Amino acid sequence: MKTARTWLVGFSGAICALLASAALPQATTGSSASISVSTGPHAGRYAFAPREACAIAAFGDQPLGLSVVLSSDDSSLSLDMPNLDEKHAHEIQIVLVVADKRAGAKGMSSTTYEIDTRPDASLKPYQKAERANKGKTGKATTTLMTQGANVLLNFTGETASGVKLQGEVTCRKVAS
Repeated sequence: MKTARTWLVGFSGAICALLASAALPQATTGSSASISVSTGPHAGRYAFAPREACAIAAFGDQPLGLSVVLSSDDSSLSLDMPNLDEKHAHEIQIVLVVADKRAGAKGMSSTTYEIDTRPDASLKPYQKAERANKGKTGKATTTLMTQGANVLLNFTGETASGVKLQGEVTCRKVAS
């Protein structure tokens, strides 16, 4: 019996090791983020695991920029930063959408918190069309750091309605 038990423990250990090693590449290629809402009915911290890909790349003649969309069970986060340099460090769009889960409610609704400080000149035509009726909204301060193959972005900001957002994103660089 000891032999069978040892084999079973060794076999299940090998399965766990295989599953863990299969999961490792996903964790290092994805991005992670967290964002805190300090006021209002959705105050709290929202975390996003490294499941989705993040793009930090230069496409064509464009400078290096960041674009990521992350989602969880109750929220989604979208970040767009057209230029990753000190001159343009405060030009960013942050969109947090939080699901409103009310007991007894039929259907689902959501609340959107947005900060958009990107200048019109940095937007693509479809982005200009999306923003045509609202213009720049809110204000933000960002800090960028490079750590190995990752870029770390920290931000603090306030929406046009006064909701304070603070967060961080870790994004793996994509070779262009």
